Amino acid sequence: MRKLLCALIALCLLLAGCAGGETANELTAVFFDVGKADAILLYNGEMAVLIDAGENGDGKDVAEAIRARGIERLDLLIITHFDKDHVGGADKILENIEVARVLEPDYDKDSKQYRQYREALEEQGVAAEALSQNTSFTLGGCKFSIDVANRDDYGEDEENDFSLVVRLTHGEVRFLFAGDAENARLAELLDEGDLSSDVLKVPHHGRYADLSAAFFAAVSPQYAVITSDEDDPEDPETVRALEAAGAQVLFTREGTVTLVSDGEGVRAAQ
Repeated sequence: MRKLLCALIALCLLLAGCAGGETANELTAVFFDVGKADAILLYNGEMAVLIDAGENGDGKDVAEAIRARGIERLDLLIITHFDKDHVGGADKILENIEVARVLEPDYDKDSKQYRQYREALEEQGVAAEALSQNTSFTLGGCKFSIDVANRDDYGEDEENDFSLVVRLTHGEVRFLFAGDAENARLAELLDEGDLSSDVLKVPHHGRYADLSAAFFAAVSPQYAVITSDEDDPEDPETVRALEAAGAQVLFTREGTVTLVSDGEGVRAAQ
């Protein structure tokens, strides 16, 4: 009886350290298939973080997909910028799942999606933190470093270059989430250096820019994930440049992409 009791206790401890089928020391990154938009879930047995929330009709589905993985609370929601394909579903995320903290870039936008996001924040009693300088913190055993834009004016279509760029380090494995960064922002990142990462969320849904090849070479990822769709696919030049940099390129237009880090290496999961 004592052996049986010990075995049951051990099993309970094992299950308590798991989320969505992964062990507590593993980090799972889920790049949801939400068309030409971003919604990326990061979780382990200690924390859950969502980067962006897809478009207006995606938020409730993303919240349900998060709950299906046994996650009832987000420790952090990061909105990289306020374009509709990044902030559009944020109101439904806030309405359908508890969110402890929200980080956003330090600018305003006049759009329906932005207003809905602001209203949802107020209704849920969550005060978003607008970042005006780079910040770093540890959450769930992972180090997050968030880079803000260096300028307050990038000219035409400047919002993409206002994107928060998120670095995550899990043990020896590094992730880089580049929002919708275009040439001016890529130049800043290249100047800052220290870009080498195992996983890259390709900026701007795979649109090719003058500095894309140099940026991909500096990152040199094992996996590169492109968030595009069949109606508006990534540029072929982007795929070729990523492959030249040694990356295995994965596409959310082919279905949700899941990567798992054990702290020493990263693998694609089914």
